[in-house]
Amino acid sequence: MSEKIDRRKAKTKQQIYESLMVLIAEKGVEHVNVTDITNHANLNRGTFYLHYKDVPDMLQQLQDHVFNSIEQYVKQLDFRKAMEYGDRREPYPLGVQIFKEFAKHADFLKVMFGPKGDLAYALQFRKLMAQHIYQKIDMARAGHLNIRQDYVVAYMTSAHFGMLMHWIECDLDQTPEQMSIIMLNIVNYGPLVSFGLKEMPPIKQ
Repeated sequence: MSEKIDRRKAKTKQQIYESLMVLIAEKGVEHVNVTDITNHANLNRGTFYLHYKDVPDMLQQLQDHVFNSIEQYVKQLDFRKAMEYGDRREPYPLGVQIFKEFAKHADFLKVMFGPKGDLAYALQFRKLMAQHIYQKIDMARAGHLNIRQDYVVAYMTSAHFGMLMHWIECDLDQTPEQMSIIMLNIVNYGPLVSFGLKEMPPIKQ
C-alpha cells in the first residue's frame, strides 16, 4: 500500500512540475500562480499544498535540486588536468559527467534559461562557473598575461555559458563526450583555431 501511495505522489508531483514548465514558457516565471497550475494539471488546490507552500517554494526546491546536483561535480574540476586531456584531444571524464548532469535536467534548464525564465538563476550558474572553474587557473602563469585575470574570467565564463545554453537550445545535438572535447579545444587553443582559421597544434603524447 505504501508503495502505491508513493507512486501516486510521484505521479502527482510530475503533473504539477510539467504544468509549471508549460506555464512558465507561456506566461513567464513571475506570472504563474497556484490556480494556473492546478487548472492545467486538472488537480485541486489542496493537492498542490500537500507538496508545496506556494509557487515560489516549488520553484526554489526545483532550482536548488538541479543547481546542487551540478555544483557537486563542478567543485571537483581540476583545470590543469582538463587541459592535459585537451592536449590529447580526449574528453575530460569529469567534464563529461558535468555535461551529463546538465543533460539530465535539460528540459528544466531550457525553460529557466529561456526568455521567460529566471535571469537570476542563469546568473547563479555563471557565478558558479567563474568561481570553480576559471578562477582555478594557475595565478603564476596568468601573471604573464597583459590582460587582467578578471577580464579573462569574465570573457571565458560568458562564452562557455553561452555555448552551454546553445547546446540545451539545440536539444543536446552533441553528446556529453563531444561537448567536453569542444569545450577543451576552445579553452586550450582559442576560437581562431576552433574556427579553423589557425592551425591546430600537434597532439601531445
